[in-house]
Amino acid sequence: MIEFYRNSIKDTKLKKIDKFLAGCWINVSTPTKHEIDYLVKEFNLDKDNLLSGLDQHEIPRADFIDGVTYIYIKAPFGKRVFSVKTLLIVISDKFILTLSDHSPEYLKDIISQKLKVNIVTTQRKKFLLHILNINNKEIEKKTLGIVKSIETKKKITKELKEKDINEMVEHEYSLNILASVYSYTNYMYSKIIHRMGFFEKDKDILEELMIATEEGEHLCKTSLKNISNIRNYSMVLLSMKLNKLISVLTVFTVFLSVIASISSIYGMNIKLPFQNDSDAFLYIVTIIATIWLLIVWYLKKERIF
Repeated sequence: MIEFYRNSIKDTKLKKIDKFLAGCWINVSTPTKHEIDYLVKEFNLDKDNLLSGLDQHEIPRADFIDGVTYIYIKAPFGKRVFSVKTLLIVISDKFILTLSDHSPEYLKDIISQKLKVNIVTTQRKKFLLHILNINNKEIEKKTLGIVKSIETKKKITKELKEKDINEMVEHEYSLNILASVYSYTNYMYSKIIHRMGFFEKDKDILEELMIATEEGEHLCKTSLKNISNIRNYSMVLLSMKLNKLISVLTVFTVFLSVIASISSIYGMNIKLPFQNDSDAFLYIVTIIATIWLLIVWYLKKERIF
């Protein structure tokens, strides 16, 4: 689907228009092959770069071809299950274009004006900075949510359940993706800041975004170390609990074997001591108790149990 939107400094309200006008924003979502061909032919865009904008394995980067800038970023998707998808931003001297397999929520909010942002489509580089800034905030929000969950798990490490462990594995997967996104995004920022001719004020915004991505990457790596520490600690705890359980079961088995041995002997059809004594049962119980006490004494002496 291809949609055209436009506004200007004089008319700041974003309006949907029926056809292309210079200075407009072209929003392309889930394009068909026919629509890709139309964009290539009508606006002289590189087809391979447009198709790369639909590739979910594409990394954040910037290409400069025939006076047109192609910027690939990773936009966050999903609330319960976190994922990132590719968003292509194309800057030419006549328009700004966004292309994705599925439009990020913040683009939909900009269009519906649910998200109050001072966007002017005729100021393409400022529009780009707005998108980059919003996208960075959304990724940062996802990162902080994951980090908060990990910090919560650190406080209850001794009480972690299977559900918590599975959640930690998901967080680890998400943080690895985010760390990679932050790293590539920072490289992309450094590339466009030198190639696109921003004003000094706009360069300051980009430099702030670079600092934010560096901090985000550091936060991800720190949280990954925390997950590794929690996992190692949980494994040690589990191993200790397992050893303790095995020790208890071993001692319990030894105690039962004493009873079983003596009972089997006195169950034999032969002459045995005390078999005619009315206090035979008491003697046998005393013998068993004595053997148990000797076993307990030995285990405590050797610090086995």
